[in-house]
Amino acid sequence: MKYISYENIDIMTGDLIADAVLDYAAVLGANGRTDTVAVPAVGFDGSLSTTTVLIGPASELVVTAAPDDVLEPEDPAFIRRLRDAAARAGDRTPLNADRNVRFVGADDRLEP
Repeated sequence: MKYISYENIDIMTGDLIADAVLDYAAVLGANGRTDTVAVPAVGFDGSLSTTTVLIGPASELVVTAAPDDVLEPEDPAFIRRLRDAAARAGDRTPLNADRNVRFVGADDRLEP
């Protein structure tokens, strides 16, 4: 599990989902684009929900480890859609590419 911190709100979600959102934010920022993303999340009471965020060049997202949870959302279809959207957004090189960070495609992380 990971937290995506966005505008002083912590969104608890699955590891792969958080990583995909962060990668997508980097691609959008590198290309001066903006999008809304409905992130599958886990509420404080353990219920599954969705939190919609606006991501663009000025977005400041922070991803940190969260306590492991048996309810960790796994949504391969969401991750694939986000990775496909990132590919369509333009250059797949994040702004911090000079630090040897690379965009990870859906096929690099998801099991068949």
